[in-house]
Amino acid sequence: MFEDDAAVLRTALEAVSKDYKRQEMKRTLLGGGPSDGAVATLVTAIERCNAYRAIAGKVLFSGGSGPVIDAHGLAVRLFDKGVHFTDDVEGAVSWLMRLMTTRETTGLLKAAFWGLRVDHDVSLAQSARLTPFDALSDSYMKRKILDRANPCYDGSQWLLQTYYNRPTAALVETLQEFPYIRSDAAAFGVMNNAICRIDEISILLQACCIGHPVAIACWFEYADKELEWAEWENSLTWLLPEINPSVKLAIPVDCDRIVASINSYGRLEGEQRSRLLRSMERFRLSQSRKQEIDRVLDLALAFEIALSDQGDNAPPSWKVSVRTAQLVGGPVALRSQNRQSIASLYELRNQATHGGSLKPRGGKIVDAILQGAFALYVSAIGKLLDLGTKPDWKIVELEPPG
Repeated sequence: MFEDDAAVLRTALEAVSKDYKRQEMKRTLLGGGPSDGAVATLVTAIERCNAYRAIAGKVLFSGGSGPVIDAHGLAVRLFDKGVHFTDDVEGAVSWLMRLMTTRETTGLLKAAFWGLRVDHDVSLAQSARLTPFDALSDSYMKRKILDRANPCYDGSQWLLQTYYNRPTAALVETLQEFPYIRSDAAAFGVMNNAICRIDEISILLQACCIGHPVAIACWFEYADKELEWAEWENSLTWLLPEINPSVKLAIPVDCDRIVASINSYGRLEGEQRSRLLRSMERFRLSQSRKQEIDRVLDLALAFEIALSDQGDNAPPSWKVSVRTAQLVGGPVALRSQNRQSIASLYELRNQATHGGSLKPRGGKIVDAILQGAFALYVSAIGKLLDLGTKPDWKIVELEPPG
């Protein structure tokens, strides 16, 4: 259908190439570019192509933006690929024809993780996998991250969007039939949904597998590098809580536990899934807070959201401590100890809500109480996921779930 288009482009580019080689080069810091006449020749040739007429004025998703396709922009790229940077007329024409005739292709949404460590590929779903960051194929954005990565002054993994060490893990989601050239904004909708999925997965992993702060930066690439239009314009989308976390450690995580948690979470009914997500978001925020009093308040709220039910009027301290101890399970002595750990958290919570300073009883340290409660939260969420459905709390209060 478009054979004549390729011939038209080839003839025009060969003529421009001959003229370019004959002309006296006017060197600049950027090198020799096309003359106005050369660009005009290529623009005229492109506008004659049926393939171009089918896409003129439409949007090509690239680098997180959607540039409108026009003949001038294509002409400059064609010149660069076939004449300026390489002497390959046939390759440049083939590239442009492929670009103009592609409507859908395979996209890759990639996310770098700080705070999580895996040592091999983990398949999370049919189209997503978790992998060591260093195992990612080379790309412009991977190099951009590594160029900025340096050891932090205090040994942290991540402190700011501009100050971090090397990422230790990455998540890759393959987006089949991704909208490449369209007249609407379909590509942005697909991207937004994919980013939301990765954000939800990161919140889940922090709450039930990692138990420590994480930071995530994601970006988009095409699986076929030849279809990239302006990858140098790409930027990172950071997935962070309202308050930037301090990611101190890269926690090794059991890969089987990751897969089981994601599968269990995906099977939850809508209301229970929404409740747990709200709770886990609050847990993530509690680990990012800088002041102990704020960490206490957010963590207590995370427990209450996860372990409460509509119309549940039991006192929060009793309700959360008993249900947490029963969910985590174990011998009576361990359950009693865990119940007391949550009770200590709620003593701090009551002090915080009444405007007082945090003064734990019995010589305990606030941070130690928080760390113990963080660990119990992770265990409790893991048990809720294993159950696969919202428990009957009245039964749980009497007997630990099997």
